[in-house]
Amino acid sequence: MVFWEGYLSDEAMGTFAPIVVYWLYAGIYQILPPLDHYRLHTRKEKEEKNLVPLSTVIKGVLLQQLAQATVAQVLFMVTSMASSSEVVVQPSLPVQLLQIIVAMLVMDTWQYFVHRYMHQNKFLYRHVHSQHHRLVVPYAIGALYNHPLEGLLLDTFGGVISFLVSGMTARTAVIFFCFAVIKTVDDHCGLWLPGNIFHLLFQNNTAYHDIHHQLQGTKYNYSQPFFPIWDKLLGTHMPYSLVKRPEGGFEARPMKD
Repeated sequence: MVFWEGYLSDEAMGTFAPIVVYWLYAGIYQILPPLDHYRLHTRKEKEEKNLVPLSTVIKGVLLQQLAQATVAQVLFMVTSMASSSEVVVQPSLPVQLLQIIVAMLVMDTWQYFVHRYMHQNKFLYRHVHSQHHRLVVPYAIGALYNHPLEGLLLDTFGGVISFLVSGMTARTAVIFFCFAVIKTVDDHCGLWLPGNIFHLLFQNNTAYHDIHHQLQGTKYNYSQPFFPIWDKLLGTHMPYSLVKRPEGGFEARPMKD
């Protein structure tokens, strides 16, 4: 039993809930006070280094979400048509948890290799992936600001493959996709807030991804959004130290292994 049962189908929730969650969670970060004592970059750095205005970022995110919603609708329609039963039996909670963990690992694997290739291929970096790196200082609303092709290949197809390989139902997908969105937004929020559960549970977090957005870290820390496994296995892991700035806030400084 879920709160939307009787109002919306699991397929509709799986399509639109991640979009709503994205704007709600990113919006919370957007309306927070300056919080200069918790920033990984100063507000001045954000204004000077970022190469694209907020209005353009919002349009880019909405375009990507339109593509995601379209693909999600097709995915759910095809998988429901392929089902031999009209009644979907929801697996037990332990099975759903296992499916979510599998989906996390599959998504990490897909995104690591696609993301890394977009850096190594000069054409793809120049014409596709560099759009995301116009946000030298990441912030929450810009988490999904990508070139449309990258959004399709990296995020949308990554979600499709994770869903299919894990074997989850549309209902479980609602939980997984919403969690993935929250984690991605948090990784780009640019704040090191005390007690942030993502910083406590995940090594791949806001500071970890901030290193990748720095000039000296663009060839490291490709892993997203959950675990740094592939970076550590394949030699692209860049450890960092968090140093307090005299004027307030923190700085994530790359460290050599």
